[in-house]
Amino acid sequence: MGVFLFLSIDQGTTSSRSLLFDEKLNIIDVFQKKFKQIYLNESWVEHNPDEILETVVSCCEKVLKGKHSKKILSVGITNQRETIVVWDKNTGKPFYNAIVWQDKRTSKLCEKLKKDGLEETINKKTGLLLDPYFSATKIAWILDNVDGLRKKAENGKVCVGTIDTWLIWKLTKGKVFATDVTNASRTSLFNIREMQWDIDLLKIFNIPSNCLPNVKACDDYYGDTEILSRSIKITGVIGDQQSSAIGQFCFNEGELKSTYGTGCFVLANTGKNIVFSNKNLLTTISYKINNKVSYALEGSIFMAGGLMNWLRSSLNLFKNISETSNIASSVNPSSTVIIVPAFSGLGAPYWSSDSKAAIYGLTQDTSKNELIHASLQAISLQTYDLLEAFRGDFKANNISLSNFLSIDGGMIENDWFVNNLADITNFDIHRAYTKESTALGASLVSALGIGYYKGLDDIVTLNNKNNKLESTIDKNLREKIIKNWHKAVQKTIEMAD
Repeated sequence: MGVFLFLSIDQGTTSSRSLLFDEKLNIIDVFQKKFKQIYLNESWVEHNPDEILETVVSCCEKVLKGKHSKKILSVGITNQRETIVVWDKNTGKPFYNAIVWQDKRTSKLCEKLKKDGLEETINKKTGLLLDPYFSATKIAWILDNVDGLRKKAENGKVCVGTIDTWLIWKLTKGKVFATDVTNASRTSLFNIREMQWDIDLLKIFNIPSNCLPNVKACDDYYGDTEILSRSIKITGVIGDQQSSAIGQFCFNEGELKSTYGTGCFVLANTGKNIVFSNKNLLTTISYKINNKVSYALEGSIFMAGGLMNWLRSSLNLFKNISETSNIASSVNPSSTVIIVPAFSGLGAPYWSSDSKAAIYGLTQDTSKNELIHASLQAISLQTYDLLEAFRGDFKANNISLSNFLSIDGGMIENDWFVNNLADITNFDIHRAYTKESTALGASLVSALGIGYYKGLDDIVTLNNKNNKLESTIDKNLREKIIKNWHKAVQKTIEMAD
């Protein structure tokens, strides 16, 4: 174990975790605590902000009670993005539950803004599309649906923030009201060229500017923790997908990664270039470190690990996720059972928020095995669609895209899925040496912020790539699987229209 340690807070969609890394990137400690998912309506998803805070503090305290606590130099925070919290500036109490990135309650508002011809303006300033996924319409909904809240906001009595901002505020006892550029870039309120909150966007969404936090670099100083048993400097804040790109060493133009957690998120570094997509991908900020801004294209799949959790928790098709690799291997590769997992609509490159999940190709011979096989296959096929979109956008902008996909997240432990991913995408797959790349990224950013590392060049030397996996599937079978998938997706979208 190394001499210096870095604490990482990884606040996710279904749980909060604290991880302790040494300077050689070894995991020394890890603690996790789940919290409740609140479904008040068919398309509504909420979290209790106080419960999120409690789980974060509980996990951190378990680390701090360990024998290595005194060696911790800094703390980094990475978080589920787009999820929004609105709280009282004086009391620190939330006015409403956190509205989660998966929530679709603002679909009609997004459609109205599209009909008003505002999507192009929003896209040019933010790189984002008009979709309930992003934070701005969620903020507007809370301000408009909690009695008297809009007036309080206009009078400067309200704080609005993504989960990182909420945690920073609470951990510093209200002394720091801030976010980083990556989280800000996912709100639909932040101008990614000018690197500031945009007046025109605030008017479009009717959100007072005095509600919003200060925007800092990822490796900036965000205050000291004051509610933990030990005070530690917060010197790294970064959204979860950008954090996993750091943890997978995607520092150069054209390098890309994919993370398989509740959802799946593919992010490709475009360097100093702001690339606008013709394929319904998102333009976003990859990081701001050492005063250098790097941009990215990103594609989001809403259901990846979340689909497997549904099979287990709601349908009871298996007890442990580890079983699914052997089950999928037992199924005929040419099985025509297809699952389109549009439980929260379809993300990139389709962006059909009203689509519902569907299963195609069932026969009397269909068993749970085919359903598990089709679910894992669907995640690979959604990734294929994203990568094809990336190829098109990079080619159009004369930028070279790597044919090497780095992957992380819980699902990379499923051998059948990883091999299938290589088969379907026809990309060489590099499985991260740790599935905790998201937490590692935040730890590395905080180490940069505290000055332990001087720059990204110091970090890249620590990279330890495993052997790559290549496609071995029959070409004709691969083409048939993809063709049937696209038919199913198209039918699903048509049913939503």
